[in-house]
Amino acid sequence: MKARLSDLLLLLLILQVGCSDAIDPSKFTTPFERSDSLETTSYSEGIAWWRSLEEASPYVCVQEFGKTDVGLPLHVVIVNASRNFNKTKIHENGKTIILINNAIHPGEPDGVDASMIYVRNLVSSAEFTKDYKDVVFLIIPFYNVGGALNRNCCSRANQNGPVSYGFRGNARNLDLNRDFTKADSKNAQSFLLFYNQWNPDVYLETHVSNGADYPYTLTYLLSHPKKLTPPLDDAIETLFSKPLEERMEAQGDQIIPYVNVFGTSPDSGFQRFYDSPRYSTGFTALHHAFGLLTETHMLKPFKQRVASTLRFMQNLGSLVAQNSQKIQQLRLQAVENSYNQSDYVLDWKVDEGNPSKLKFKGYRAFTDTSEVTQQPQLYYDRNDVWEKDIDYFDKLTPTIRTKAPTSYLVPRAWSEVIDRLNWNGVEMKLIDQDTTLDCGVYSIEDMETSDTPYEGHYNHHHTRASKELRTVKIRGDEYYLVSLNQRSKRFLIEVLEPEGPDSYFNWNFFDEILQQKEWFSSYVFEPEAAAMLDDPEEKAALDAFIASNPSFKDNAFAKLYFLYRRSDHYEKDRYMTYPVFRIE
Repeated sequence: MKARLSDLLLLLLILQVGCSDAIDPSKFTTPFERSDSLETTSYSEGIAWWRSLEEASPYVCVQEFGKTDVGLPLHVVIVNASRNFNKTKIHENGKTIILINNAIHPGEPDGVDASMIYVRNLVSSAEFTKDYKDVVFLIIPFYNVGGALNRNCCSRANQNGPVSYGFRGNARNLDLNRDFTKADSKNAQSFLLFYNQWNPDVYLETHVSNGADYPYTLTYLLSHPKKLTPPLDDAIETLFSKPLEERMEAQGDQIIPYVNVFGTSPDSGFQRFYDSPRYSTGFTALHHAFGLLTETHMLKPFKQRVASTLRFMQNLGSLVAQNSQKIQQLRLQAVENSYNQSDYVLDWKVDEGNPSKLKFKGYRAFTDTSEVTQQPQLYYDRNDVWEKDIDYFDKLTPTIRTKAPTSYLVPRAWSEVIDRLNWNGVEMKLIDQDTTLDCGVYSIEDMETSDTPYEGHYNHHHTRASKELRTVKIRGDEYYLVSLNQRSKRFLIEVLEPEGPDSYFNWNFFDEILQQKEWFSSYVFEPEAAAMLDDPEEKAALDAFIASNPSFKDNAFAKLYFLYRRSDHYEKDRYMTYPVFRIE
């Protein structure tokens, strides 16, 4: 009898442990819910809440990864129906990984609160272990920790709630959604290491919009198909865009592509947002992942915005779970295709001559005289809703192309560039012996540079470079050999080709080459210049230079400098010579 009683007690204990897997969601209300949907969760409240959920649920693990500019760590919440939180084992088990990144702009906090409710409801569901057995969720509760701590009531002048929220800039006042390639912030540096170790299949980032007024609560943005390696280019529309729109509309929450309109109304159409690699969805495209971004409308009530973001997450998670194996297969095909790809587009422009049609609901826009400026001012009448097909300029045409080399040579001296390649998981090998190589070498011919700082840089644009084949002597331990026979191929081309819009050159990491170091004294060089003119070819070149630049006819220094640049004294291998070489 005693043995049977002990067996019964043991059975009851086992049953109790099993029952603890399913948490009671009523015990994990969020600060957002407790405030009657008026407040967003603060950083300290959020981390404490996630820690409490971790203690209660065997499917949740909270880990720290990397530092931020404010000195505090970044956190990731790992949600896995298999109760395994080791990234190596997760990859070995073939799980599809979806990464949700919140509070990159902490004044746009909808995803912070939606993620908490989403995960709580997921792990409370009796169907969780069955429906999501092939999926692992990674949730970053607060990416911009410094901005989240800089809480205020009023910096978002256009936004309808919450009562208080964080600030767009991080602790260094950097916009982290402009920092994915240049990676100035510790946040981004930590994120890049984390991202490339986990290699997520699907990435979602949550935002609140600015811009025009319209009836939709949520708009969304995808990595532009033109910038994705096939077959991801077609799949992102068929797997995500259309099904998400259909599911959200069936739930009474119609969504459309991000309304990229500022200062005017959408009546006459608008362009699809061009997400270069400085932005998250442009960055994830370089790593052959599906990138998505939500933009809830700033003037809709906070409660409504969070509900719409939550609904989007639920539908996205369901789609990923239902297509998990297909998503992984498509990514593997894209990586394989990138190995074989030789022609690459570095930059694009919107094709303004070939718009699609987008069925759009809008508010009647009108102008009236401003009481403040006494000038015409745009307004919207929300009582007057229209619906019609408008022009949607969603296509891109190439503006800059390049051929992929077999390898790059990246100088060790540019340590900031080497660091960024390492953070992005690039495989490199230091050349440890003296050698001579035939390389394609770029000379920077022209560029424009911003007059005012942008995200801490006076960045370059419209860069133009010429290339020639040179025999280059490489000293041992001076250069890294970076083969393009790796999954980072597309990323490497975008950041190391100087003409790319978000190349490391255009972000000023090679500005040292733009300054000439050695010069001449006219009275010393003049006799040598005179001797150069004994050569008819040099004399003809100087005459042609003066003929094409009449203002230099009486400019003695300009004439001498022209000849100096053609002499052996000129630093041809340094000044305006891009130090990353191509092995063709």
